[in-house]
Amino acid sequence: MQHNNTSISFDVSQTRLENSTRIISSFGERKIGSKNAAEASLFIKDEMEKAGLRVSPENFSARVRTRDFNYWNVSGTNVMGIKEGKALKDEIILVTAHYDSRIIVPPEAGLKDIFDSEMRKPYLWPVWSDTYVCESANGTGADDNAGGVACMLELSRVLQNESFDRTIYFIAFSGEEYNLLGSQAWIEAHPELKNDIVAVINVDSIGNEPLYVDYLPQHTWLKAIFENEAKNSGIRIQSLVPDYSNFIQPLIGGDHEIFWESDIPAVAICHHNDRNFHKLSDTVDNIDFSIVRNASVLTAKSLICLASPDENQAPFVNISNSEVSGVSFELLYTVSDPEATIDIFFDNQSLGNLQSGRNFSLPEGKHTIKVTATDFYGNRGSDSINTVNEEKQNRSFELPGQEEKYCGNYIIGYPKNFVDSNKTLYFCLDNFGPLYSGNLLILTPGSHNLKIWSENENGTVFVENRISDFRKYSMERIQVDNPIADRKNPLIFISGVFASLVVFAFYGKLIKRKLLNLKGSKDEKK
Repeated sequence: MQHNNTSISFDVSQTRLENSTRIISSFGERKIGSKNAAEASLFIKDEMEKAGLRVSPENFSARVRTRDFNYWNVSGTNVMGIKEGKALKDEIILVTAHYDSRIIVPPEAGLKDIFDSEMRKPYLWPVWSDTYVCESANGTGADDNAGGVACMLELSRVLQNESFDRTIYFIAFSGEEYNLLGSQAWIEAHPELKNDIVAVINVDSIGNEPLYVDYLPQHTWLKAIFENEAKNSGIRIQSLVPDYSNFIQPLIGGDHEIFWESDIPAVAICHHNDRNFHKLSDTVDNIDFSIVRNASVLTAKSLICLASPDENQAPFVNISNSEVSGVSFELLYTVSDPEATIDIFFDNQSLGNLQSGRNFSLPEGKHTIKVTATDFYGNRGSDSINTVNEEKQNRSFELPGQEEKYCGNYIIGYPKNFVDSNKTLYFCLDNFGPLYSGNLLILTPGSHNLKIWSENENGTVFVENRISDFRKYSMERIQVDNPIADRKNPLIFISGVFASLVVFAFYGKLIKRKLLNLKGSKDEKK
């Protein structure tokens, strides 16, 4: 599908992109709450104001912990610039980029441990578990992500004199490098905007090739916009869904994942050539600014497509089942736009595309099933039904197993090592299913149970004989007076007790020895 954006002309300046990247990089390592980060945020604020945006810096705080069990209170600032729309001004497009940076080094360097937000599980990827923050290094974080911020600022400049139907938010996040603190704080601070956000474009590390659009299948329509504009512009780009090797996989990525958690369509524009990420070698000299310009042009054209859609009529969705009761039911629905991206929600949990005519079993109790359809322009239609099941399910495939708890960003999908074409893999989330293994799920906050099994001609074959308990938490919100305050280390207490025991043992032996010597002296006198 083509979009008529030829009436808007703009000139993305490679020179300005490089100059802005150099300026942001010159502030040095921009760790959340640091002086360098504060100086960078002021530069971003000034540039947004020059572009005519309504700028609003937003402070946030979080409690974090190091892996040696120190607890800190940290504060950061997100910088938000708003370009208000016209006909569809209540519908919002977000363009985001994080401006903080970090340098990590091998553990043998003996530097301070990495820290993550307390209420989210620390990263499991080896680069995080085996490395440490370098407090003394002054890395520039040029590609990750001064260049992404430069792209966002350049877009606000080149589109300054244009009017759009939808409202555009340009947001520079802090704390991305410490478990996505800034984006998490922003979405928690603006719950009233959740249903108004049409799409999020997160720009993160665009100074190398190949360029990717990272997306979820639930947001295929959004990915298609970038692919279409890339084709029309002759820009090379690849599409990538999250990589996973098991059913349960932690997400290691960027701020777009926070929006995935909230079922807000989002894509990331990035590259995955990470040879300089979080290293002193991440400098301006190692960036190809022609690629940064290509990414900026592509993002600008896709943003124009989203901000002033050729059509604003949402697809019509109709669920044929007027009401559902009992354990099993057949989901029947129709959508007016056959090219729309379908997403099925069960009690507000996105399940991805489930075709009409599928049979499902319901957990006990009352539930809501919603079918959404989003077209090429981000117009979304939906229909929902209520279900009631007063019967308990009798599932022969359920076996007692080990309970496992998780918190943080997790994705559920098709395991790569399950390649037997004679078997069909299924899973059941919160007793709703069966779901096919092709559905990618980002779990909503709360507690979930997952059951996995496979079937072949001879019956059921168990793949996972456990019931897993997934727990997701929000970031702890606190008041901050001192950014490096409230340090509590349980090891100090343990060390003190241990030292006391050593002292008591030493003096105990000394006293015992003196008593024995005294007894010996008395025996000699006798």
